[in-house]
Amino acid sequence: MKFETRKYDSSKRKAQAEERRKHILRCSARVVSEATNDEFRLVDVAKAAGVSVQTLLRAFGSKDGLLIATLETEAPDTVDFTSFANIDIKDLDAFVRTVFSAYDKIGDLVIRALAEEHRSPQFQKSLEVGRTYHVDWVSQVFAPYLERRPPAERIVLFRALMAATDIYVWKILRRAEALSFDETVATVVLTLKSLIQEKNL
Repeated sequence: MKFETRKYDSSKRKAQAEERRKHILRCSARVVSEATNDEFRLVDVAKAAGVSVQTLLRAFGSKDGLLIATLETEAPDTVDFTSFANIDIKDLDAFVRTVFSAYDKIGDLVIRALAEEHRSPQFQKSLEVGRTYHVDWVSQVFAPYLERRPPAERIVLFRALMAATDIYVWKILRRAEALSFDETVATVVLTLKSLIQEKNL
């Protein structure tokens, strides 16, 4: 009697595993954004994703591993930070809306990671990418204003612009103060206008 052997489709299995991983990371990001306290629990992610805690540990190694993977995957997939540098700064309102709508999408996740940074080099490494992007797009977007300042004033203005567009400003206005998106934009636009006004030009 002749038996047919079924070919093992490894590509299909890999695709399914990758899709499950993406699903878990999306659920992880949602759990972070919906948390009412600072605690990030594997059991909450497992429940949201419809898997066991053991499955999470097998896939990511630890709670830190899951959070880092979520940060490194969800932030770039959700927001193209490199595109900020191409925004026309003449329209400050549009610029701030673009940046802070991105913060609305990934802000809770980044803030959660920042809270863990002090105890893990892996968090530091992941967050450093975002910091580099921030320096780059602030330097490029505000270049017309920075270049017209004397060197000593230029560095002070640059630091002020970095502070005004930092994700902690988003946290204060959107989370601590519970401002609407439009109120937040108006506040940041006013701050930026006061920084880049040039009375002698």
